Amino acid sequence: MARRTMHTGGSAEGGEDVAAAVQSLTEVAQSLANSAARMMQMLQMMQQIMQSRAQGAGPVAAPQAPAAQINTWELDPYSEETPTEDPPLATPIKVPVPVNQAPLLQFRITTPGPPPALYAPETENFRYWTAMEALTRGITFWSGPLQSLPGTRWTTVESPMQVTLDAGEDLNANYSRQFGLRFYQETVRGVDIFSGESPDVSCHELGHAILDALRPELFDAASIEVASFHESFGDMSAILSALQLPSVCSKAIAETGGHLNVNSELSRLAPQLGWGIRQLSPTAVDPDCLRNAANRFFYEDPDELPPSAPASQLASEPHSFSRVFTGAFLDILARMLTTLGQATVENLQAVSRDLGQLLVDGAHLAPITTGYYSQVAASMVQADQARFNGRYRSALTSGFVQHGILTPSAAAGLSRAPVPNMVPAAGAGAAGFSMAAPTGVSSGLAMRASLGQESEGYRATAQDAPALPTRTVTMRFGLEVEVHAALEPPRFSVASAVAPTRASEDEAHAFVEDLIQLGRIDAEATALTMAKELLSPSSRAQSKKTHTLVTTRDGKLLLKRRHFNCGCCRDKSLV
Repeated sequence: MARRTMHTGGSAEGGEDVAAAVQSLTEVAQSLANSAARMMQMLQMMQQIMQSRAQGAGPVAAPQAPAAQINTWELDPYSEETPTEDPPLATPIKVPVPVNQAPLLQFRITTPGPPPALYAPETENFRYWTAMEALTRGITFWSGPLQSLPGTRWTTVESPMQVTLDAGEDLNANYSRQFGLRFYQETVRGVDIFSGESPDVSCHELGHAILDALRPELFDAASIEVASFHESFGDMSAILSALQLPSVCSKAIAETGGHLNVNSELSRLAPQLGWGIRQLSPTAVDPDCLRNAANRFFYEDPDELPPSAPASQLASEPHSFSRVFTGAFLDILARMLTTLGQATVENLQAVSRDLGQLLVDGAHLAPITTGYYSQVAASMVQADQARFNGRYRSALTSGFVQHGILTPSAAAGLSRAPVPNMVPAAGAGAAGFSMAAPTGVSSGLAMRASLGQESEGYRATAQDAPALPTRTVTMRFGLEVEVHAALEPPRFSVASAVAPTRASEDEAHAFVEDLIQLGRIDAEATALTMAKELLSPSSRAQSKKTHTLVTTRDGKLLLKRRHFNCGCCRDKSLV
């Protein structure tokens, strides 16, 4: 048998053949490696989908390759370090393709989406992906604290929650159980404004959906403070979601010198939408944005406030009155950062997550009663004691006291109030709360837990969402309306500054009276001529109708919420 001989030399042609063979083998190996990587991604995707279906969440969008990127806004199309009268568009940033990994909090944009790519601003494709990124980032953030309440899901009729980016012509956006999130567009002074293009607006409306999932009893509550907290939660959601971008944290620290509770790009919410409204009604919004979290509004009895006022003044209208709680929130965030010492991106993101957790704890634990702001504040202070051993107590109490949400004596008295106990959250491996009185305090203060009254509404859907009990309020001309009243007993003996003790029926009456004066009740569905003329004057824009009257089986009129809107309804007469 002939032996093969290896030649160390040879012709140039032979060398080229060897090189070509080596190159071919290299390409084959690379191709096999790429195929293996794609197969691994596919297996991971299938595993994710199977896990989600096993948890009852339905199909989940397939995760994108990590290398893919999109363009998006950091905060808003008009974000500026120094506000100007006619702002230019901000510079978009590149981020990875968003992947929503919360199986029970999926959403679907109703219009078909383009493939992920670096689309130019002011295009439909860019608007799609900037909304997708902002909503996914917000859900990812809130999924962390919601682990303490496993099973939290949307309270919307459809799941995944529907998101409509082209709902019509208006300077508006809203959240409803029936339609999910809806965003609008309007042309003002030649500028096309799409509310869903702003991460601030997207994450604000998402905040309504998150809070409705967490505490659905709040949705129909006839209470100015409850409705205002819902609006504040939306604004806080926008800020906390923004802070999940390291670039936003870096800018906020640099611009404020680490003292976050001053006017900054972070505190100024929805500048573009605010600019559009300001062209039509100069005093309706802040001079540099829609609403500014850096404010010094102090709590006043909402019953004594006018239902509407210029942005420089406080009104009982929920978007206006929400600024009291939001102002306290930004002060608290700034002081929590100081508590950790150095103002770094890592520390800022850490306190943003901790404050998000305390907000979830507070909303879950606070009874829905008169003086709701102070009950939420007290619940947050006590949750901090249980969860963080009181690390942020000074930051929380000082922020709430300086905005009048808690009196100094009420804040001091919380040291003797019941503290939640940490208990394992069933099926989640996280920790939830059970109320118990500390040593030396009467166990009677822990009534809500001891009587089994902790709300489990976070597990409910639109079909079985719990609601507050109804009470009858008598309005002008003898009109009687059934409302869902804030009747739960207070958990903490606290109060806001200058807040008189009032019955829930009085609070509900004031709430309905405001709705009437603001033209926000749609009475088209009722046959009562008097109610229709009183509640639905023709001059009111239909998009402002946040509530409606429905006729119950026993013939009574029941007030029900249709949606939360962003308070940006335009009036064509102003153009």
